[in-house]
This record gives sequence, C-alpha cells and structure tokens, in this order.
Amino acid sequence: MWKIEPNTPLKLGVIIMKNVSVTAEKTAYNKILDCAAEYARKYQNTNIGEIPGVMNSRSLFRSIGMDPTKHRPSSEALLRRALKGLEYFSINTLVDIGNWCSLDFLLPICVYDADKTAGEITARLGKENESYFGHNNREVNLHNRYLIADEKGPFGSPITDSIRTAVDINTRNAILIIFTPQDFADELLQKQMEIFAERVQEICGGKIVESFVLKSN
Repeated sequence: MWKIEPNTPLKLGVIIMKNVSVTAEKTAYNKILDCAAEYARKYQNTNIGEIPGVMNSRSLFRSIGMDPTKHRPSSEALLRRALKGLEYFSINTLVDIGNWCSLDFLLPICVYDADKTAGEITARLGKENESYFGHNNREVNLHNRYLIADEKGPFGSPITDSIRTAVDINTRNAILIIFTPQDFADELLQKQMEIFAERVQEICGGKIVESFVLKSN
C-alpha cells in the first residue's frame, strides 16, 4: 500500500515491476551516451537554464526547500556531464535505464529493490533524527526533507537514495519512481512512465504489476 501525506509538494510517477533480470550488460549505458551526445550537439553553447525541461527539476527542488544551485538535481548533474563531455558510470542495467530516463526526461528518477522494502510506503516529510546511509557514501540527514519511507524507515528521496534498498544483480522485483513538481502535467508524466517501463521491459524483461501517479490532495 502507498500513501502520500497531505500538503506534500511533489508528485510521484510510480511503477512496480516483477520478474526483472538485472545484469552488467551495457545496452542501457550506451543509450545514456547517445542521449548525452545529442544534448551536447544541440545545446553546447546554451545556458543550461534555458534548456527545455531543466526548470522542472529546479522547480521541484525549490518546492521541497532545496536550493538547486547548491544541491543540484541528479538529472541536471547528468546533463552537465553531457555538456562538459565528462564520463558516465555504468552500475547495472536497471540503474542505467533509470539514469538514461533521468537524462532524457530531465527529472530525478530512482529505482529500488521492492523485496528490500517492508510494508506500507509513504511519501512524507522527514522527522527529527531520521537519516540513512546514501549512495553518496554519506549519512544523509532527512529532518524536514521530503522522502519515501517504509515501515523500517526512510529509504529514498529526490536527492539521493539509501543503500538499504539498492538495486543489484539479484534484484527480481523493482520499484521505479519519477519525481516531479506538483504542477507537472499528469498526461506528460503518464507518457514518461510508459516509456520508462517499456525501456525496462526491453532490456530487463519483467511485468508491470502496478503503475500510478501519487500526489497530495
């Protein structure tokens, strides 16, 4: 079961999949490189704030109390690497697909191992003393930050995710999430969710169990 607390200023596109196959194969990683090359070709001499889509992630961060010039959305960090011709890193097929879609859609995207979560999942504001060890290899303070938590505690956010629910080659059931600002068009989000799921099925197989938009009233 999923829920979102009232007045939570973000929207989630959630896809739950089962029977995926995660490997070290490089198809999705090569798609990241192709997408990056296309951004570099089109926008090499463009101010990054003028690139279509960038303001969506910045708007999301501002709405959740984060300054996007100090804490860059992951999608914008990927875009900056493209424009600077910097290297990307391959993790595994499912994480690489998430990064490909994040760069393509210019929105923060997270993937989780569903079997590493426990019980009800809630999007909410972080409480005092809540934290987790993140993919940035640091303890992430979540007090007064918007996050996703299960019955064990927080495991994800638009900033960086917990190691606890990380996808690896043993992952068989997955949660895919696109983070958007509240005013992001539902129709566009649904389309991006379809593309995301199609890319996962093409490269990792699997079946969609559930797909929905989670937003606060």
